[in-house]
Amino acid sequence: MSETARQRRERIERRAYTFYLDPALVVRARTEIEEGDVIRSIEAALAAALDYQLWVREVAAGQREVLHRR
Repeated sequence: MSETARQRRERIERRAYTFYLDPALVVRARTEIEEGDVIRSIEAALAAALDYQLWVREVAAGQREVLHRR
């Protein structure tokens, strides 16, 4: 089974990301909201950061416009 051009591109462009969570902010979040909400908030922030990085790469490569026009 041969891989598609998109699969090759994704394999080549895949990079590891490192995220630093400020311990003071994590402690503050734990005291202000429930533990499950902290985890969901962190997951949402990481997903948004990854989506943003993908968008930046696509715009830079000319594969996507900066503004989506309808």
